[in-house]
Amino acid sequence: MRDFLLRLLRLRDATAAERAATGWTAVFFFCVLCSYYLLRPLRDEVGSVFGKGNLLNLFSLTFVLISLLNTPYMLLANRLPPSRFIARVLHGFAASFVVLGITIACLPPLRQGVFGWDRPECLVGAFFYSWVTAFSVCGVVLVWVHAVDYFTTQQGKRLFGLVSVGGTIGAITASALAWCSSRLPLTGVIVAAALVLELGVLAYRRSLRACEHMVGGAVQQAPRIASAGVFEGLKQLVGSRYLLGIAAFVLCSALVATSFYYVMNGLVEEQLPEGGARRELFSLVNLLQNLGSLVIQIWVTRTALLRLGIAAVLCIMPLVSLLGLSLAAVLPVVGVMAGFEVLRRMMQFAFDKPGREVLFTPLDREAKYKSKAFIDTVVLRSGDLLGAFLNDALVERGFGYRALALGSAPLVLGWAWLGSWLGRACQKKERQPKG
Repeated sequence: MRDFLLRLLRLRDATAAERAATGWTAVFFFCVLCSYYLLRPLRDEVGSVFGKGNLLNLFSLTFVLISLLNTPYMLLANRLPPSRFIARVLHGFAASFVVLGITIACLPPLRQGVFGWDRPECLVGAFFYSWVTAFSVCGVVLVWVHAVDYFTTQQGKRLFGLVSVGGTIGAITASALAWCSSRLPLTGVIVAAALVLELGVLAYRRSLRACEHMVGGAVQQAPRIASAGVFEGLKQLVGSRYLLGIAAFVLCSALVATSFYYVMNGLVEEQLPEGGARRELFSLVNLLQNLGSLVIQIWVTRTALLRLGIAAVLCIMPLVSLLGLSLAAVLPVVGVMAGFEVLRRMMQFAFDKPGREVLFTPLDREAKYKSKAFIDTVVLRSGDLLGAFLNDALVERGFGYRALALGSAPLVLGWAWLGSWLGRACQKKERQPKG
């Protein structure tokens, strides 16, 4: 049985230390994504209730919030060792979810088409939307920052797909629970997400010990994550073509994803008037997407990374997105777009995300914790905000879904070229000693 499981998970060529480190990091990712996917349908329901006319406000608030969070993130990174830094950030998010859940329970529910910054329920709803989005960025960043700090590039190619499997199983579990509980009060779901995140802190501590054992304890000696100033991430980004390329790749990804979000949100608003039905659809999309991702991550991701290479893997998502944009222009129906959204997210989590994380493995610790955090927070949400401005401008001028979709198509070509260039550059850096 043990040999069968090792073959199934493609772990026969991994050492015992690699298996333990991979397994506990996957459990850590399971808890983080389980917590997020309990909250995601609630967040998307808030966005649909506010309507596409207010999406720009939500994206703007999210950008400001994440940009403000970047400074305390860097300050903590300068002062704390990884074990305390990551745990404290996750404790903070868990506590904030409990407070938000209690606050939402004390306010009247949101109503379709009723929005105003002077209304407490709207203000809290907008903050909830932005805060959950911030958690989706920061939580995932912390998992992968921890992983790339210990795994080499070759280990990442072999094992990051299985780390993603842990997150996907967490997302499947949460999506199934969210789908079944789509008619339950929001507060209970939010508090449950906080409890799952606390379990994630326990899993992180076990993962940390396993990873330190894998590398012989060398990384454990670092007294803190980094020592430079809070703007070091931006300075490193400006001074490196490689990091600028990663930032541009993430920016293109965010711009295209925002176009899909606008199209999907508008179709849901028009064709699904009831809030419970919307939450049910969002949960079902999440569930099917993660089930498909799980199959690909177990049997395909590792082979693609090792045989096709990073460059080819990073081109998959742009090509799939081009297909989806064409489909949105021809057939703007919520059921059709929901089906494609499942496919698009499958490719994102099975190929794009593991491949993108491998790009950081040849870098030093300063770059991993600071430039990566800057790219995955400020740059990513800058892309969301810019995409929101562009899509909102098209909506304001009366352009339909076809214009929204086709307007994003040229970005895909540049996105694919960047993926190819970054893959080749990563291979060159892999052969160089780390600075």
